[in-house]
Amino acid sequence: MDLFTGLFNKLLLIALILSALLTVACGTRQSTPAPVSHIQLSDDPLPKPRTTYPGRTAIVKSGDNFYSISFLAGFRAQDVARWNDSDPDAKLSPGQKIRLYPPAGAKSERAVTPSAAEDSRSDAAKVQPTAPAAAQTTAAVQPQPAVSRSGAAPKGGWSWPVRGELVGTFSEQHRRSGIDIAGELGTPVQVAANGRVVYAGSGLIGYGRIIIVKHDERFLTVYAHNSRLVVNEGDNVRRGQKIAEMGNTDADRVQLHFEIRLDGKPVNPLRFLPKA
Repeated sequence: MDLFTGLFNKLLLIALILSALLTVACGTRQSTPAPVSHIQLSDDPLPKPRTTYPGRTAIVKSGDNFYSISFLAGFRAQDVARWNDSDPDAKLSPGQKIRLYPPAGAKSERAVTPSAAEDSRSDAAKVQPTAPAAAQTTAAVQPQPAVSRSGAAPKGGWSWPVRGELVGTFSEQHRRSGIDIAGELGTPVQVAANGRVVYAGSGLIGYGRIIIVKHDERFLTVYAHNSRLVVNEGDNVRRGQKIAEMGNTDADRVQLHFEIRLDGKPVNPLRFLPKA
């Protein structure tokens, strides 16, 4: 009887060991990654392009005009107004839809290309503020070669809007649409050339209190992050005239973000400003 009991216990132990081994093996097989063909791919859409493409429209908000909408979309206000059978200085109503592409068969006076410096936040692209670059002073800035006649300066020439430390430079590759000049709160900001104020407000996300000045049919300048604006839309301004005071609205430090736009597209301001 003792021999039979011992044999039975050994067989039972062997059975328990085999059962345990099978359980581990099954568990290992279950944890093996599924074949690639069984992996569910994401249905998330691709990121929207950063620029405005045909088919887009902008919905007018309070305070918008053709200049602010065109600025965000990277087009000339004259072109956008024409695409909408209107005038660049026409008043717009909140909720109104603005076409950001030419009607079928329409011919533009010149090729219009969306700016690479904008980021789409709605139907009209919203622009992120210029990213800071390595600190350097304006005195160390070397101007770029003179531009061609097609990019000639407005009548009266250009001047620096403010003096200070250059903390952000233009880069088309890195989507930096202008330059950043650091300074002290309340420092006067001067218009860089003769022109007319076509936008003054705080409705452009990422720019804080901003002024846009039209100099002729091709050039605009932009002055952002101000603490106070001292001119209004429609005001005629002369080069060197105070138009705002430096601030840090929508910025992490007191600075002026300054852009020059040619046919709606940002260009390097250092190509136009006089040597410091």
